Amino acid sequence: MAGALSDPSRSRAVLIGTDAYTELDDIPAVANNIGRLRELLGDPAVWGLADERCSVLRQPSRQTVLDTVFDAAAEATDTMVLYYAGHGLVHPQSGELHLALPGSHPDRPHTALRYEELRSILLSPAGGRPSARRKVVILDCCWSGLALGGLMHGGDLVPGVAVEGAFVLTATAGTRQALAPPGETYTAFTGELIRLLDAGVPGRPALLSMSALFEELTAALLAKSRPQPQQSNRNSAGQICLFRNRAGEAGAGADAPRAGGGGAPEVVAPRATERAGGPARRTAPLPPVAVPDEEEASSWPELATVALTETTTVWLGRYPVTHAQFRAFLRDPDNAHWRPEAARAAGTHVDDNYLRGWRGLDFPVGRGGHPVVAVSFPAARAYAAWAGRRLGVALRLPTVAEWALAARAGRKGEWWREDIAAGRVNFRGSHAALAPVGEFPPNPYNIGDLLGNVWDICVDDTGAPVLRGGAYDTPAARLREELSPRSPVECRGNVGFRCAGDS
Repeated sequence: MAGALSDPSRSRAVLIGTDAYTELDDIPAVANNIGRLRELLGDPAVWGLADERCSVLRQPSRQTVLDTVFDAAAEATDTMVLYYAGHGLVHPQSGELHLALPGSHPDRPHTALRYEELRSILLSPAGGRPSARRKVVILDCCWSGLALGGLMHGGDLVPGVAVEGAFVLTATAGTRQALAPPGETYTAFTGELIRLLDAGVPGRPALLSMSALFEELTAALLAKSRPQPQQSNRNSAGQICLFRNRAGEAGAGADAPRAGGGGAPEVVAPRATERAGGPARRTAPLPPVAVPDEEEASSWPELATVALTETTTVWLGRYPVTHAQFRAFLRDPDNAHWRPEAARAAGTHVDDNYLRGWRGLDFPVGRGGHPVVAVSFPAARAYAAWAGRRLGVALRLPTVAEWALAARAGRKGEWWREDIAAGRVNFRGSHAALAPVGEFPPNPYNIGDLLGNVWDICVDDTGAPVLRGGAYDTPAARLREELSPRSPVECRGNVGFRCAGDS
């Protein structure tokens, strides 16, 4: 059950660490990572995983890794945990992530282990039938964010695979190097992970969900100006609880809000560093919000960091805003004038097609996780400003330049062809119908639906609305076009939006 502690008697873990190399720089801290993590996983106060259920691979060969992961994944019936620390390498042609082994050569990708091989084992470990109900992958290596586009996403799924989901936690984005600070016992990322498990997190519940752990890691690393972790989760994977919280609140459930939260969901993105140059702070608990059903529990935009320059980053919505998220906006009494009937009657900020298919505050059945469509430019801006106030982060619509940079994701040449070939795009030649967010794999920056599914409302240099990215009914040749709405109040059934913000 989501929110319950993963059963250590029915789970397996494989910890892989390569600290000494013949062709790459050694990383002595990796050996310390592996040793301390093994101790913590076995500690009943943290998880209580028995020795025979945790395989530790130090300086392994490629075949040893594959065989051990295969056997563990086939045996686990509750949760399968895979951890790797060492050098990460990027294949120069495919752009895939490779995990370095002791004899790996930086210019010879075949000497390293493709992450895709491990992903395939975790997806289908034994005779095509996955056994573990939950899967957690933790990667502490350079470029580890490249793994976020793979595990259990979208078109790779077959019926029965995503029982509860897979959670992937990486030390960095796909464009960043990891950090092993000289003189420190552990690497930067795993060191913070170990600290959180060892000491616990005051104010958090008795069980730490993976989403909560990600938030704490992000805040801690941001405060030290270190590379930011990334996450990807499928279905309810963010609620997987591997660890007890040594400083947890007695009697609190794993998904309980922080004290003072009043039942509101927690913030999904950390507060950015203060402009005045002071230390980074966590976002304060949200004010009380009425959450009428489970569908509303994810009513806040999830934000990803995009580097504009070497020193400047922005937040960009990982996915377009959904029907359920927009309904949370409409439920706020302060936004009553944006409810369908009232907004259409006023006729100043929307046209007659605004939120077509809604009945009052009820959207079409089954559309909670689909991008909200038939919203106008002013309505999208109003939502972004409202969500930003609730999250404590100033949000807005993305600029055309920010959208283009995120869509390219650091690639050269005809990058859009790569996205189409990889099955990342919902357009006229693929699914050709509006799909839930996260149904198609994200791009190398771990941002989804930048091409296809719905047109994104952006703004140009003058502040006027511009549509980018194409939609589910757009031909491949037109996915990169820029369109201008006939008017700012136009509402179209294939146009949605995502939030952005300055970090």
